[in-house]
Amino acid sequence: MINNMNDSIKKETLDTYIRKVENQEIKGIMLKLKNEMRKPDVTWESVKNNLVSLESKDSECARAIFNLLITDSE
Repeated sequence: MINNMNDSIKKETLDTYIRKVENQEIKGIMLKLKNEMRKPDVTWESVKNNLVSLESKDSECARAIFNLLITDSE
């Protein structure tokens, strides 16, 4: 039960950040990343490709996402 609650909090945090983004191209990449990470059979390669794409378009946004992911995984 606690894991489900923690997962929900992580998703809300990422969702909240995504909602704040105004650039539709960046938002699209972040939504693809979020959807990939929610898949039960997610691979590092697919996540990495989305992160690299995000970093190449907006490095500041990518750093914020990296920080969210790292903080949430601790």
